[in-house]
Order: sequence, then C-alpha cells, then structure tokens
Amino acid sequence: MKVVAVGDNCVDVYYTSNRFYPTGNAVDFAVNLKKQGQDVALVSIQGNDVFGLAVRNLLEQYGIEITHYYPGEKQSAAAQMRLVNGDRVHEKFNGNVLADFTLNEERLAYVQQFDIVYSEKWSRIGRYAPQIKREDNIMIHDFSKRLEDPTNEQVLPYLDYAFFSYDGLDDHIREFLRTTQKKTWKGKGTVVAMLGADGSLAFDGTDFTYQPADRVQVVNTVGAGDSYVSGFTKGLCEGLSLAECMRRGKDIATGIIQIFEPY
Repeated sequence: MKVVAVGDNCVDVYYTSNRFYPTGNAVDFAVNLKKQGQDVALVSIQGNDVFGLAVRNLLEQYGIEITHYYPGEKQSAAAQMRLVNGDRVHEKFNGNVLADFTLNEERLAYVQQFDIVYSEKWSRIGRYAPQIKREDNIMIHDFSKRLEDPTNEQVLPYLDYAFFSYDGLDDHIREFLRTTQKKTWKGKGTVVAMLGADGSLAFDGTDFTYQPADRVQVVNTVGAGDSYVSGFTKGLCEGLSLAECMRRGKDIATGIIQIFEPY
C-alpha cells in the first residue's frame, strides 16, 4: 500500500543540554514507518534556516519520499523542551513556517493518489478531507491530547482511524471512544486511545480492544504516540487484525521511549 504523511516538521531544542533533533508528528510517523520497511512520503513545508535543512537531511537519510517537502519563507517550527524524569515538557512552541502550510492543486492531487493518508494538527486537513477521502482509501489522523478541540468535528467524518492520547484508562475515555466513533467515516471507523503506561484502548463501534503496555525504563516519551501509529499503520498495510495492529504499535512505541530521539 502507498502511504503519505501530511503535516508538520520541527525541531525540539533541549537548551539545558545543548542538543536538538529534527522531529514533528508527521516526521516521526514517517521515519518510524520507513524503519519497518514500508515506503512512505512526506508532504510538508520546509523552514528557510539550518533547522529546515536538518529535517531534510534526516528524511533523506531514511529514504523518505520528499518531492513535496516544499520550501517556505519563514523559520522552522521549534519547541523549547526539557525532560522531567523521562517525560517531555514543552515549555514553548513557535509554529513559524507551519502557519503557511497548504495543499495547492498539485500537492492535493499528489496526496489523492495514496492508499493511506496520515495527518495531524498542523496539516489542518479538514480543509481538504472532502477531496481526499474515497471509499477505497484509508484516512488516519492523530489528534494527540486534543480530545475537545472544536476543529475535530471537521475531520472526524472522513476518518477510518482516529488516534487520541490520554493519561489513563477510565470510564471517561471509554465513553469518549463510544461517542467519537459514531462521528467517523459513515460511523464505521475505529477510535484508538493511547494511554501511556496503561496501554491502549480501541473501539470499533461494536467491541473494545485493549492492549497493555510493557514495563520498561523510560528515557524520553517524545515520539511515543507517533511511533505507535506508525506500527499500527504497518499492521494495516499487512492486513492484520485490530488487535494485531495495536500490538505492532505497542512494540514500536516501547522501543522508542527507551531512546532519546523519537526514531
């Protein structure tokens, strides 16, 4: 299957340790998917500074298709970061060039040819979803922790798989999954909550499916959700069941949280 990631790229800067790495939800998803042997393209906008070049170098290093990683006229997006007991803390984020990201007619036509379309916040995919979604393709969106964002309603009706991040397994997230699943593509989509140490929970409109987390030493949680979605997507490409896709996602994410970089 042909997979494209539509969305962000940025750098995370850990000023207290004088280090940074190229990242972004779409970048982390694409790189981790490629590492599993799945070809993937990235559609995003490049900052006009050294960080934009660093992102490009990373994508080239891993063999990501970047014909539509196009140049912008502003600085790269950047997050000011620090670690607290292995958990990431976003102290400040400047979207910069991401505010200018669009799918023009040519880029939209490019995205439309893919079997699986992944997106995230900065893609603002709701602008284009009606033109992208078909009966024979799969649309995936990672909402992260934005469970109640009003713009979610623009995207959900076109999704086959919706991913959210939440702090634990409780009745609230179960009810949220039930309610949100009804809003997906023709009411047939699947909604997945990534719950950190509590594993992950999915609802397909009929049944809940649970995948427990492995207990490991956590170095950095950046990229945990993105890598989970990449493993899940690889499972979709292989025709695996929902439970098997969730297990694949868990396995990839477990490896990522044990290293500093999110790939």
